[in-house]
Amino acid sequence: MKKAILDLLNRVPVFVVVMGEAVMIYLATAIAKVAFTQLDPLYAVWFRVGFMTLMLLAWRRPWRAAKRAVLPHDARGWAIVAGCGLAVALMNTMFYVAISNMDMGIAVAIEFIGPLSVAVITGRSWRERLGIVIAACGVVLLAGVSLAGANGSHFLIGLIAVLIGGSMWGVYIVLGRQIASRGNSLDNLSVAIGIGWIAQTLFLGPGAIEHVIHPKASATWAAAPGGAWKLLGLLLLIATFASFIPYMTDQIVMRRTTSGAFSVMQSINPAVAVGIGLAFGEIPTVWECVGVALVIVAVIVTFSGDQAPAR
Repeated sequence: MKKAILDLLNRVPVFVVVMGEAVMIYLATAIAKVAFTQLDPLYAVWFRVGFMTLMLLAWRRPWRAAKRAVLPHDARGWAIVAGCGLAVALMNTMFYVAISNMDMGIAVAIEFIGPLSVAVITGRSWRERLGIVIAACGVVLLAGVSLAGANGSHFLIGLIAVLIGGSMWGVYIVLGRQIASRGNSLDNLSVAIGIGWIAQTLFLGPGAIEHVIHPKASATWAAAPGGAWKLLGLLLLIATFASFIPYMTDQIVMRRTTSGAFSVMQSINPAVAVGIGLAFGEIPTVWECVGVALVIVAVIVTFSGDQAPAR
């Protein structure tokens, strides 16, 4: 079964795989917003990161002797692994805070500031500088239009959260590349995310468990008999389709293309998020669509000239 899936992913055109992955991620994310009616976003994201961690650890089993040999052996190596895991946990946490206060498509577009900033810092061509200027115009337009609206105060909370999340995406890219360069990246990544989840648990774990056992006052079906198990099942599905499967798929896709081409293909993410948001009642204004389009253009301009291998 595993070999059949790998063969299929290696035969299907890369763009089709990336498009399918984007639809899967943001459909799961939109369903997560529905789950927010039963469980607060901060607690929902603890379960998402937790289930993802458990699935990655069960898959990679980094505690085995053969796997321990490729784990870090010095303080600097462990600092990189821990920093990567903390960045993943905080990135996911802030994204859930953001989408609970703004439309999903807008949050996805603004979050791209993270990888674009990394490209500017590490790049040496005109593309990176032009790209960040275009993206900044898009973000300013999105922020200006949304802050002036009736829910401006909620949007401001989401904006701060998604900017923090975007910066953590950038940190994850930088540290993740260092982990990947050492080989056995998924084994190290599973340990990294485990460390991030442990840190997240210190702040969110007890409250998340309590609020599943004793749902909040506004909860409906989660408060009914058996509702806790239904909620946990829903959160497990969200973690599987929004995190675990995409991580595995990315490893295959990035072996088939350059890092630049992969990044350009990911520019469809904000558009896909907007489209799925429409199905869930998130109606963007014309100017918000223009802002999202500017970010997409910025990603294409920034990464279309990158011919470096993806791994």
